[in-house]
Amino acid sequence: MLYFDSIDQTEGKLLKLDQSFLKHKEGQILLLGLILLGGYFILLLLCAVFYSDYFQELLSITVTNVIFGRMAGLSIGVASQMNATFLILFNFFIESIMVLILYPLFVFSWNKLDFLSYPPLSRYLEQSTINAHKYEPLIKRYGVVGLILFVLTPFAMTGPVAGSFVGFLIGFRHRVTLTIVLASTFVAINLWIYLIKNFEEELVAYSDILMIGVFIAVAVLLLWYFVKKNFR
Repeated sequence: MLYFDSIDQTEGKLLKLDQSFLKHKEGQILLLGLILLGGYFILLLLCAVFYSDYFQELLSITVTNVIFGRMAGLSIGVASQMNATFLILFNFFIESIMVLILYPLFVFSWNKLDFLSYPPLSRYLEQSTINAHKYEPLIKRYGVVGLILFVLTPFAMTGPVAGSFVGFLIGFRHRVTLTIVLASTFVAINLWIYLIKNFEEELVAYSDILMIGVFIAVAVLLLWYFVKKNFR
């Protein structure tokens, strides 16, 4: 009897958590991001089964974009001679998922809601808060235009994810922040494709070396993280 009471209490807590989670706008945004992430994995699975060569390219673009940024990811796609329209849409898809997942987690963290306890993510959000505060006064001065330029700027700690954090800090509504950030991201991807296309011949010629370089860089980063975590 005690066992069933415990189960009922646990289910009640989970149901309450789900209901309160979806009551928050941030929770709804995060749910959308997770749904898109699920769609991404389905796309990768289909490519792995039916288009193995395409699977490797998509995975390389994703890893490179997430770790090294938009320009590196797009360069991989151009070097692979991927269709420009598909490359634009795929990168926009990746960056939208990143924003729709990390932005609500940042807001939850800012509001001291312990939705997810994962030390590396917590450290990332804490560092992101510090960096976002650095740019907050400048972007706040120029408002929407400042946020657009921030997302378009190809420098470290700028871009869509950081831009969404700053948009929240300067007081924009979720809808305004995400609209500005995602629209600016789409424009930025198109601009980068146009610029990178000017070096397409060189990228195609060295595409294999570029792929190997990316995997070596990822391996070195993972090794560095492992050593730092276990031997500090």
